[in-house]
Amino acid sequence: MEDKNIYVVAGNSADTDKYWYRIFKDIKNAGMKVYCVNPKIRQTEDGKIYPDLKALLERGNILIAVARPEVSAKFVDEAAALGYKEIWYQPGAYEEKSAARARQAGIDVHDDCFMLAYGLW
Repeated sequence: MEDKNIYVVAGNSADTDKYWYRIFKDIKNAGMKVYCVNPKIRQTEDGKIYPDLKALLERGNILIAVARPEVSAKFVDEAAALGYKEIWYQPGAYEEKSAARARQAGIDVHDDCFMLAYGLW
C-alpha cells in the first residue's frame, strides 16, 4: 500500500549533525515523502530546506517537531492553521500549551519518537 502522507520535519539548528537532520534523512532514505523546515538553514547536500510550513511547495499532513519546546510551539501553531492531521513531538520537544491548541484544532498529538513508532530506528 502506498504511503500518501507528506511528512515535515521541523528543526531549529543550523547543525546538520543534530537529530532533526538525521530524522529527515532517514525518513527520506526510507522512501517516504518528506520535507524539512528550519529557519536557520536553506540548503543541504540533500536539497532545499524551507524556512516555515507556509513556504512548502505542497502541504504536509504530519509534522515531526524536533526543536526546543518554545520553538516547536511555533511550528505547531502554524501546522494547526494549515490543517495538519498529526503532530509528533520528538523527545524534548513537547510543550503542553501548544499540544492543547493542536488538539483543539482536531490534530492527533503524539509525545513519542516518530522514528521508533514507525520502525525506522
